[in-house]
Amino acid sequence: MREIGFVSLFSGAGGLDIGLEDAGFTCLYASDIDKSAYATLLANKNRNSGHFSNAIVEQSDVSRTTGDDILAAIGAVRGHIPLLAGGPPCQSWSSAGHQKGWEDPRGRLFDDFVRLANELDVRWLMFENVRGLLTARGPDGVPGSALNLIRHKLLNAGFQTQVKLINAADYGVPQRRVRLVVFGYRIGDDLTFPAPHKAKGDAKNGWLPMQDALDSIGPLKPDEIIRPNEKLFAQLRLLQPGTGVKSPGKRETTRPGGHWGYKQGAFIADTGIPARTVTANQQQDWVIDTNKGIRRLCPRECAALQTFPSDWQFVGSRSDQYRLIGNAVPPLLSRQIGNAVYEHIVGYWNGNPIQPKLAPLEPKLEAAIRYTAREEWRNGASRRAAPDRRRSTARRVGVGG
Repeated sequence: MREIGFVSLFSGAGGLDIGLEDAGFTCLYASDIDKSAYATLLANKNRNSGHFSNAIVEQSDVSRTTGDDILAAIGAVRGHIPLLAGGPPCQSWSSAGHQKGWEDPRGRLFDDFVRLANELDVRWLMFENVRGLLTARGPDGVPGSALNLIRHKLLNAGFQTQVKLINAADYGVPQRRVRLVVFGYRIGDDLTFPAPHKAKGDAKNGWLPMQDALDSIGPLKPDEIIRPNEKLFAQLRLLQPGTGVKSPGKRETTRPGGHWGYKQGAFIADTGIPARTVTANQQQDWVIDTNKGIRRLCPRECAALQTFPSDWQFVGSRSDQYRLIGNAVPPLLSRQIGNAVYEHIVGYWNGNPIQPKLAPLEPKLEAAIRYTAREEWRNGASRRAAPDRRRSTARRVGVGG
């Protein structure tokens, strides 16, 4: 295989990079500003898996890093690194966060990603982000304009872009995790993304249940088992798997597209289907264990749901570990996308630069943006008219898969 190096930014716990290396790429440089992420990458470098064995790992602020800094660190010259990959922070676009978008400094780190793509003179790039980025508002407040602005920035940098909305469960990840993948290229043509090979309800190739991942890691250690307090246990014990507690007194106003509803509270997972999205604050999902007790999913189980190698180490407090795992790209998904990207790069290695254009999004993505724009006023009016209730009455609700 041709050795193709890449630079990784916003590397986190390394999920995206693990998959890319499994697909045949070589990580030359990985960085993250977070000390727990940096320590995690170092702890796993040169382990039995061999990931990051050729990489320079740094704790750095991307907004203060230059292409020359990276090139000097790895002993390379401009234009010799084919691929830039990363996961710019998603919290500012996520419905699990506050969706501040460009108002959040983290949302503007895309600018630094594009800047470094130029300074390194890469020919290809890819990044992953939350589904909410598809319909997120830019500075003009129009749904979908944030992604449009990002694509224009990449266009001005010479990149043609493709946007794909992918459910990790369709690719064998035991988790219903829908994410946006953006692929940019200065050479070649559109990427042939891998076809889904799992489907909900398919008798032969159905989605994988989360129980498969939970069973794969062996018995839990005593300090990994967290039980609910008496008050929460009294609520959870009444729930069936696949249902949760919502609080009508706590209104949520930051859902994708401006929709609003009641906040989801504690939830009993149905282990016979893929897990809900593993988040950076995995405090709401509980399971009924073999002893009929109720416990929270531990970091090691969340890592299995994210398809990390079983021996991957996560450094930091328990909350740090949940955050690192929840923010990661599932390595199994990354590997499948990476296989397609690798073949694309090999096929166009000696190609000529293209004249980029802003190609239309897939029809289903355009439809999602139109729907959000159409519903925005109605949901905004409902939100403004709703009383600001603060009572904390809990009730039982069902959550579909």
